[in-house]
Amino acid sequence: MQERARANREERFTSLAHHLTEEALLRAYKGLRAKAAAGPDGETKASYGRGVKRRIKELHERLKTGSYKPTPAKRIHLEKPDGSLRPIQLQNIEDKIVQSATAEILNSIYESDFAAFSYGFRPGKSQHQALQALQTVLQKGKVNWVLDLDLKACFDRIDHTALMDVIQKRIADKRLLNLIQKWLTVGYREEGQKRQKQKRGTPQGAIISPLLANIVLNEAMDSYVRHWRKRHAR
Repeated sequence: MQERARANREERFTSLAHHLTEEALLRAYKGLRAKAAAGPDGETKASYGRGVKRRIKELHERLKTGSYKPTPAKRIHLEKPDGSLRPIQLQNIEDKIVQSATAEILNSIYESDFAAFSYGFRPGKSQHQALQALQTVLQKGKVNWVLDLDLKACFDRIDHTALMDVIQKRIADKRLLNLIQKWLTVGYREEGQKRQKQKRGTPQGAIISPLLANIVLNEAMDSYVRHWRKRHAR
């Protein structure tokens, strides 16, 4: 897939869901953080690991038959350094597994689309590498201006329709698109409250969310920056 995606930036991939194999799901399970907080089901990586092969087999069967349904997340609030609260949604272990395996598939396509100067939440890249690249340019390049900006509440504000429109430029597999749509809208519950559907934004704390945000940012910001640098920058 990676070679096809790199060779043809316009290709739409029509058959991807079959890559959600038992092997891919097991690999995703093994990649989960051992100390991650449990979701609404109370399952941790360790507890799910008891009989993991049988449970992965059952999960795979539900994905094949279309009976897999994500569970509304458990929403908590963590205090930020400035005293404000950041909402975090804790996912069920099986939702983490399927999201991680799906992210692996999508990364094999989108990594060829993303800009080289994009570092956030990408495989093999880190903020330390971004700082090193910036330092190199500042020391060796001719730089007159540095623009520093922050996209406020980026994850919270992403429009679902716009996001799905961008994804469908590359992904035409309806089963995979339906999975993404379900994760976006399944919503969350806070303690003692009813389920809240999510009408916009990607769930903070969900494994799939950083990749979905990068897909939007590549379309809305990075592509603009590349165009501006080639046509207008002096």
